Amino acid sequence: MKKRVKVVQGWRDQQQKKFDELQQQHSELNRQTHAHQQRLDLLEDLSGQYAVASGSETSALLLKGIGRFRHQLDNLTNLQRQELALSQVELRSMNTRLVEQHCQVKMGDKIIDKRLAQIQRKQERQEQKVMDELSMNRFFHRR
Repeated sequence: MKKRVKVVQGWRDQQQKKFDELQQQHSELNRQTHAHQQRLDLLEDLSGQYAVASGSETSALLLKGIGRFRHQLDNLTNLQRQELALSQVELRSMNTRLVEQHCQVKMGDKIIDKRLAQIQRKQERQEQKVMDELSMNRFFHRR
C-alpha cells in the first residue's frame, strides 16, 4: 500500500512541477500583455499629439507629412491592438491551463491523503486486533 502512495506522490510531484512551470509562463504572459497595453496607450497618446488645430496656418507639405505620419501611426496602433488581443487570448488560455493543472495537483493531494488515511485505519485495526488478542489471552490465563 505504501508503494502506491509513493507512486502517487511521484505523480503529484510531477504535476506540481508542471504547475510551477505554468505559473512562470503565466507571469511572463502577464508581463507581455501589460507591455502591449502600455505600448498601445503610448501610441494612442502620440496620435492625439499630432493633430493640427483648426484655423492655424500650415503648409500643404507639412499637412501631407503629418497625414502620412498619422496614417503610419494608425497602422501601428491597429497592429498593437491586434498584438494586445492575441496576448489577452493567450493569457486567458494560460489561466485555463493553470486552473486545470492546479486541479491535478489538488487531486493528487486528495488521493495521497485518502491512501494515507486507509493505511492509518488498517494499522489501527491491526493494533486493535493485537490488543484484543492480548486481552483475551490475559483473561484466559487469569482463570
